[in-house]
Amino acid sequence: MQASMLLRRVLLLTAAVLVAPLFEAAADTVYLKNGKTLEGEVIKDDGVVVIVRVTDGEVKLRAEDVEAIERESPLETKLRLARRQMQLGNLERAVALCEEIWRDNRNAPEARRTLAGAYALQGRKYKDLSRFAEARAVFEKLQQLDPKNEFALPDAARALAELQALRKDADEKVSKARALAVAGEWNKAIAAFKEAAACTPDLRSRVAAEQAQCHVERARERARAGRVSKAAADIEAALQLDPALSDKLEAFYASCALPEILASLGRKDLVSARSDLKHVLEVAPLNKSVLYVSGLVEEAQGNIPAAAAAYAQALRTRAASQTAEYAKELRRRVEESLGLEGGSWKIDASFAETLGYAAAADGPAQKLGTEHFSVVYYNAGLAQEVGARAEAARERILSALGLEGWKGQARFFLHRTQAEYTSKTGQPGWAGGSSRVVGADRGLAALEIDSWQTSPRLLTCVLPHEIAHLVIYSNMTDPARLPMCLHEGFAVLMEPHFRAEYYLDFLRTRLQSQDFIPLPELLSRTGYPPDPEFFYAEGFGLLEYVIQQKGLEAAVKMFKNIAAQGDAGTELLRTLGAPSLAELETQWKAWILKPK
Repeated sequence: MQASMLLRRVLLLTAAVLVAPLFEAAADTVYLKNGKTLEGEVIKDDGVVVIVRVTDGEVKLRAEDVEAIERESPLETKLRLARRQMQLGNLERAVALCEEIWRDNRNAPEARRTLAGAYALQGRKYKDLSRFAEARAVFEKLQQLDPKNEFALPDAARALAELQALRKDADEKVSKARALAVAGEWNKAIAAFKEAAACTPDLRSRVAAEQAQCHVERARERARAGRVSKAAADIEAALQLDPALSDKLEAFYASCALPEILASLGRKDLVSARSDLKHVLEVAPLNKSVLYVSGLVEEAQGNIPAAAAAYAQALRTRAASQTAEYAKELRRRVEESLGLEGGSWKIDASFAETLGYAAAADGPAQKLGTEHFSVVYYNAGLAQEVGARAEAARERILSALGLEGWKGQARFFLHRTQAEYTSKTGQPGWAGGSSRVVGADRGLAALEIDSWQTSPRLLTCVLPHEIAHLVIYSNMTDPARLPMCLHEGFAVLMEPHFRAEYYLDFLRTRLQSQDFIPLPELLSRTGYPPDPEFFYAEGFGLLEYVIQQKGLEAAVKMFKNIAAQGDAGTELLRTLGAPSLAELETQWKAWILKPK
């Protein structure tokens, strides 16, 4: 998460008008003596000439040719615009405008009637899209506005009863899934949870953690039966549903994923081995077994220095030489520490339950220094893990993006509790961590990260996410030039792959229910919306679209151009070769919804 102090300036997009005007000019009607009429805005009527502003210019008439002029009141203008928005299907905008009109014109029956009509359309739309919670809220407003159904609109009470029945059906599906989970019927329980979540987007967040736990339990069974690759797939599914499990399942995932990589090595399929290893390293970058297999992959590709570095890191030391003989000796020592005998591979496929790092020492905070970080902590074990992982994440991110790192040490504050974190930083409770630049306005810029000891996903997700923000900061003179959504997009890109899948699936579901932040608004945002996860999903989805269409190198080049010029909209269009933001949004949405 970025610190809001860096994004105070509003980003100006020259490529598009960001927000359509809420009010249009009055539509006056001019009746001519020849029987014809003309609609527009009468801007002059002095008894000699009448000038009417129309869509494509102005029309000048002789006053003696005009029979009458019917002028539109400001209220009628607003109501006409509201109805136009309804015709275009822009129901959220139409409702907002109608509510504003009704607030200012309580004695106008037409204002009340138009608002009721907007509510009826919006409620029906949400109901048809299975957005039951939103539909219910709208129909409750309609019922309050039109309790006697005076306007012959869909009966709000009947609609609410139908919604209640649909919600009851969805809840029954959830109850069925829970009963199957209690019985340990994991296959059926997972299928039942999927069916329940498909009923309405409202249920997705409610059942995700329970569905994830079913995948974890099925993974345990599969691991015990020796089906470790299937177990690894289940763990990935669990992490996609509930990323908060990532630190807890790290060792279990590594244990289940490594045998398939070793099998690929045995088949000399180095492409698959390296691709699968990349995913495991994202989750467990300092796991000794993972680093050992990483060394094996590097050796198989003839990258002896990289192999030696991996083996040395597994032994918590640095490689003193880059020769094949030295790498072989390091490999022997790692195998010995892992208990490998006669070249055979042994792996612990049991469920690794980690206890976390909740314990905090009394007294003032301590400091642990690494090459590029100064960790301020109350738990020494966690600080050591954070320091080592932070260095590994920084190196990986710089290598992936081809950017320069900062000089000196960035401060990493590990607060004791979430309450302490929010109190000290002023950041919202949903944020797992935050990053910022301190003192940039005085020429004494310092990079800082804040989180807390038991922050969910701290090691696997929060840490690389916030370090990616620091890398972006250190490569921009003015971080506010990069749209906030792309800033978050690059940060999510550096998290493990299951987070990317989580956000893309989240985005796909929301788009299917016609819930979307328009692209111009997304690019111009300088603060988090009420649903920040939606913003993260769209920001990453936009960056991923650029990468899929043009490659990571082109996406980084786009970032550098924005950093130099600050024209995000134009640069995005140039990179993708799109004629307008509207056309780009259409193409982007089609890509999101395209079946995998």
